[in-house]
Amino acid sequence: MKFINLFIILLLTFGCSSDKDTAEFEKVLGKENSQTLTLLVNDFENDFLKKQYPDSELNESYIKFLIDYKNGSLENWQPLPKKITDIFNASELKNEMYYHPDSVWILPNSSYDKVEEDSLIFLDVNRPYIKLRKKDLIFSRPDKIVYEYDRHYINIDSTTNRDSLINKVMNLKYVNFYNGRYIQAVDNIRKFGGFFERFSDLKAVKNDKKEFCELVLEKADLNDELVRKLIVLELVF
Repeated sequence: MKFINLFIILLLTFGCSSDKDTAEFEKVLGKENSQTLTLLVNDFENDFLKKQYPDSELNESYIKFLIDYKNGSLENWQPLPKKITDIFNASELKNEMYYHPDSVWILPNSSYDKVEEDSLIFLDVNRPYIKLRKKDLIFSRPDKIVYEYDRHYINIDSTTNRDSLINKVMNLKYVNFYNGRYIQAVDNIRKFGGFFERFSDLKAVKNDKKEFCELVLEKADLNDELVRKLIVLELVF
């Protein structure tokens, strides 16, 4: 009887701890973003994991998903349902996690280029290349936006669909490391230690998806609701 009572106490303790972790994370992330995230996780589990790994329990499906992602074994994956990506792309949560270029050009060669406000010198090349402008999240202020510029020296010739290329570059995702609610929420949960501290430290220095998979497989409890939410945000979107 004492053993059973101890087991129940431990179960309730860990369950409450998991709920507290999730509540702390969602408090920083915001109510609307948290509701979006809950919907995305439910749809991912029901519309992707169950179909991709039909003979596995939920935790086992997550483990297989993590291993496949880490190993790059994605060729036999079913496509992510469009419904899920549409919900994310239309959400404010996406804007809390990522930002995009606001202008993209294809320059005929470097004679059409110039040193911009970020003062970065560019290469002297005699062929077309991509130049893009995006908001500098470190130095921009509410009363003044500061920009930074990237250049991509990819192959562009007469067969290139330039409108399609510009559209593709406009949709490049840059991680919002500085003022997005998601990165703030990740930083906040490091105080819980263990997996959350390790993940927060990893996220602060790099966005390595395979290392994230290894960390989850090694340190995380897949019964934890917050762990599953982080998996979906880090690896699906």
